[in-house]
Amino acid sequence: MLTEQKEKNMGKNYLCLDTGGTSVKFSVCDENGQILSRGKMPVGKTLEEFLNQIQTIYKETTPIEGIACSFPGEVHSEEGVIYGISAVEHLHNCKLKQMISERCDFKKVSMVNDANAAALGEAWLGVGKSYKNIAFVIVGSGVGGAVIENGNLYPGTTMNKAEIGNFPMGGMENGELLCWSCFTLEKEAQKYSRLHQRIVNGKELMALSEKGDKEAAAYVNEFLHYMAIGCINVQFAYDPEIIAIGGGISENPQIIEAICRTYKELVKGQQMEYLQPKIVACEQGNDANLLGALYYFLKYEK
Repeated sequence: MLTEQKEKNMGKNYLCLDTGGTSVKFSVCDENGQILSRGKMPVGKTLEEFLNQIQTIYKETTPIEGIACSFPGEVHSEEGVIYGISAVEHLHNCKLKQMISERCDFKKVSMVNDANAAALGEAWLGVGKSYKNIAFVIVGSGVGGAVIENGNLYPGTTMNKAEIGNFPMGGMENGELLCWSCFTLEKEAQKYSRLHQRIVNGKELMALSEKGDKEAAAYVNEFLHYMAIGCINVQFAYDPEIIAIGGGISENPQIIEAICRTYKELVKGQQMEYLQPKIVACEQGNDANLLGALYYFLKYEK
């Protein structure tokens, strides 16, 4: 099950879990964020299957001090419950933190939203470690967000602060407001796929655009347009030192450059032109959620 393993240190080690819609990534980390071992498996399709998976992972990674978890959705760690909407709804509305602890020798467990985890991981050991005020835009099939203010994570009264994917972007479709998450690169690729009746992902859409496919280029430009609009909203809403872009698109420097270029083109000659945000790519990649879950466990979990 473990795909990479280093010799464990003599200090305290922690099991870190990052659960998404299709897989559970896990690692054993020390308290300084060094990853000692790692693995990945498909996420259980039922609550019982998921809990059995976590128990199996735990048994393979002991001894550990505690378990730090990242989940999508409206995650309430103190209550130990996930609410809202996510791709793992079979894990919602139950005492999940308590159940995980019971399966793992009653170890201490923490839970944090995945976008918040990514932000904490980057703020701790990534692109944000030199800044106190950072806005994170995490782009996948949808858009997630998190804000670090004065060096601290502020999830808000209902754990929905910086749920920027819900920012309205103008217009309605089928009776619903169009929001930022409607215009990710993957969503644009789905539009192209429906039009041409073949499956194309975001990377392939970019490649088609670069090869001169005008329809692909139109969808890519729509994605860049709404990324720039979203960053304008983020800059005025939170006034951060940097806007850090995470998710798969952060691995492509040309996309980050194109977002910056589109931003400048949109505001050129307008009153808001004076406000030029610093837009950068995240650095920790797939490890950000694991490291952020650990940081939340160490700093925020009561």
